[in-house]
This record gives sequence, C-alpha cells and structure tokens, in this order.
Amino acid sequence: MEMTFTVEKVEGRDKVNFVGDLNEDSEIQLNNLAGSLGSKLIFNLRGITSVNSCGVRAWINFMRTAEKGREVIFEECPPEIVSQINMIPSFKGNAKVRSVYAGYACDHCNNEQWKLFEDGRNMPSDSDSEVEELKCPKCGEVMEMDELEEEFFSWLDAS
Repeated sequence: MEMTFTVEKVEGRDKVNFVGDLNEDSEIQLNNLAGSLGSKLIFNLRGITSVNSCGVRAWINFMRTAEKGREVIFEECPPEIVSQINMIPSFKGNAKVRSVYAGYACDHCNNEQWKLFEDGRNMPSDSDSEVEELKCPKCGEVMEMDELEEEFFSWLDAS
C-alpha cells in the first residue's frame, strides 16, 4: 500500500497524518512534504502499516530535513514505528514522542488489541517502570504485551 498523508492545522501546528507503507516508494512523497511544512509539527503515525529498510532510509533523510529549525512531535506511533525508534535512534531524530501504541494479546480467548500510552498520562518514565495491566474486554483476563515491556519502552532510556 502506497504511503499517503494529509496535512491539517491543529494546536497551531501542521499535523501530518501518515497512512500506508513506509518503503522505497515513500522517498519522493517525503521529499516533497518536507519543504511545505511550518515550524511546529505533529506527525501522526498511526496509519503506518509496515516499514522496510528502504523506508527507514527515506524517513531518516526526511527527518534530517524536517527537523531543521522545527519542533517535531510524534503521536500515535504503532508498534512498527516503536520498533524502528528502538533499533535506530536517528529514526526519531530530535522529535518528542507524545504517544505510542503497544500490541496486546489474551492467552485465554486469543483477542488482540492495541493500547495507547500517552506522555503525562500512562506512559512509563523509563524501561524499568511498571506498566498498568490491561484486562481483556472480551473475557476479563489479563492480557500480555506482545513484546517485553522493558524492550518495547527502551527508547525512553535514550530520550
């Protein structure tokens, strides 16, 4: 699925909503986008469905341009984006991460869902912090995070 984006004004910032795959085809769109943005940015990444190595390269190059003289906030980062932030620090650049989604699964009924962690609300302060448990909305059992919590939130230690 080709990556697309929409831009809207929110909180006095240019909010860019990304949708699709971050891959080799994303570079041209990202290059065109970088020059058209204001000085305060929100990148909503919830709609990113996959990231490949060419997409990582395109994103890092985009971030180098996008964050020059700008304040950047990432919000609603899906697990695919959190994985990239954990593996490649330059993927995030100097952006502040406002919120991330973590995947959860219920061993009892096989239900799967995402949970939103927001800065200042329920986001841990570092990778060693306890995370509140999530009860399955279908059966009431405690759900397990798809990844080890300390690995999933390891980017917090570098921030």
